[in-house]
Parts: sequence; C-alpha cells; structure tokens
Amino acid sequence: MTTLKASGSTQIQKLAGAIAGNIRQEGEVQISLVGASALNQAIKACIVARRFLKDDPTPSDIAVQPEFLMQNFSEPAADDSREVTTIMLHIKKVDFDPEHAVSSEVPHHEGIL
Repeated sequence: MTTLKASGSTQIQKLAGAIAGNIRQEGEVQISLVGASALNQAIKACIVARRFLKDDPTPSDIAVQPEFLMQNFSEPAADDSREVTTIMLHIKKVDFDPEHAVSSEVPHHEGIL
C-alpha cells in the first residue's frame, strides 16, 4: 500500500489527485501526517478526491479511518526525546452510493435567512 505524506503546506489538488490515482489502481492508500494544519489539508484533499472519483465512468467512493500513533523522536545532539502523535489516515475504495454522493450544489433550507 502506498503511503503519502501531508503537511500544512500541502497542495490540496495535488494530494487529491494522488489519492484518487491510488484508489483507482490499488483500491487503497494511506496518508501520514503530524499536526492540525496537515490534518486539515489531508481531509480537504479527501473531499476533493471523492469528487474526482464520483466523476469517473464507473463512479466509486472512499472511506477514511484515522489511526493515532505515538512516536518518540530524539535529536542527535540532545539527550532527551519528545513524543509526537502521528496520524495515519487509511483510505479505502467503497461502492458508490448516490444517496451519499458529493454534491457541489449548495443546499437550500426553508426558514433560514
């Protein structure tokens, strides 16, 4: 399985294309990331990837499952180490369900001004 990496400066469209490409070829992919801004970019990329996959001749969808990993990092020049939470997003291809399809339409709600 391919592991992609995301950071706070990751370009959403590029990551979305990589997600969709791996889903089409392998049916699964994972994204490794650390931090809130990286998670934000990765989730946005998953949303865009769903749109890409919906528009395929044979539409498909994805399911995303997070995994939290604690990792110790030590600096070569320092005697102490720090613990960092790495998030791994496991993304798998699932059957397309038109009822839960991604729509670019803005829903209209009655009674909301």
